[in-house]
Amino acid sequence: MTRKTSLVLTTVLAALAATLLAAAPASGSKETDDDEAAIRRTVQLYFDGIIEYDEAKLKQAFHPDAFLTGIHKSGAFEREPFDEWVVYTRGDAPDSTGRNNEIAFIDIGGNAAVVKTELRWPHVHYTDYLSLLKIDGEWKIVHKSWQAAPDAG
Repeated sequence: MTRKTSLVLTTVLAALAATLLAAAPASGSKETDDDEAAIRRTVQLYFDGIIEYDEAKLKQAFHPDAFLTGIHKSGAFEREPFDEWVVYTRGDAPDSTGRNNEIAFIDIGGNAAVVKTELRWPHVHYTDYLSLLKIDGEWKIVHKSWQAAPDAG
């Protein structure tokens, strides 16, 4: 992606976020609480799907047109559509011992949300930024931006 394309995309996303935040329900409202609980369930499906290699759970969490974009611990840029990424979960799941996943924060703006997650696994630490949209009443991950770093501990 060129710098110009990246800048345009960033500007469009910032404008969209500002528009959605202006329409956001008040913090602590029943609607916000319900949305946060639903977002947490979606993210838990993602966590369970990647730990268990459960493609069905991942398909519940992600929109079928989602993209995953990130920086591998080698520094390489990676980008692929969800339907290509999810095939890596086919087969037997690795041992889940030492794989700890947590939500660092959730920011909800109307029908859009961003969730930062930390996945601390043996030999690697992933930081994910999940973009979610409420589509037809369901929260779906529409984009995952991530970076991986060798585990320091």
